Amino acid sequence: MPLRRPRISWSYGPRIIYDKYLSPGEEVAFEVRKHWAALLWPSVQAGLAWLMLFFLHALLNLPSESNPIDSLTFIVAMAFTLRAVWRWLEWQIARILVTNRRIVEVTGIITRRVASMPLAKVTDLTYQRTLLARWLNYGELILESAGQNQALESITYIPRPDDFYQDFMKLLNDAPVYRTPDEEDTGEIPLISN
Repeated sequence: MPLRRPRISWSYGPRIIYDKYLSPGEEVAFEVRKHWAALLWPSVQAGLAWLMLFFLHALLNLPSESNPIDSLTFIVAMAFTLRAVWRWLEWQIARILVTNRRIVEVTGIITRRVASMPLAKVTDLTYQRTLLARWLNYGELILESAGQNQALESITYIPRPDDFYQDFMKLLNDAPVYRTPDEEDTGEIPLISN
């Protein structure tokens, strides 16, 4: 196994080995896990569902024995809670890897999805942050390539986006340009004189 440089990791939690997604000679420059704000909306929904359960129970002065309204609101609250737990588990696994050749997003618990884009194909890069994103310190990166739909078009909930953007731009500018045989340099253009 070739020796690898130590990875710069901005992710906390379980250490997951992603070497199986890398091609020979490809090295991970840094990896990040999505910002915890990705869990905010599912958590708020679960909390609101439980508040609805308690509010309806108190408002309607429901008896302590089982009744359909109490059971229905409990099932709804549990569904939102299970959804929030599932999102948390997905968040634990998902990573964004930036290598010396491409950017890779790995997601999924049961079905693993590995979406990537070669750094050489990135033609435009948009970095944006909403007001909430600036307040909580996360952002979104939109990657564009020349006239093609890519597996990886945007990455949301990037933590410390200013640092990520600067490190990514440094790698993008240092990335070698891969040319196809049609684009090979054939030398100087001959001078034609009349």
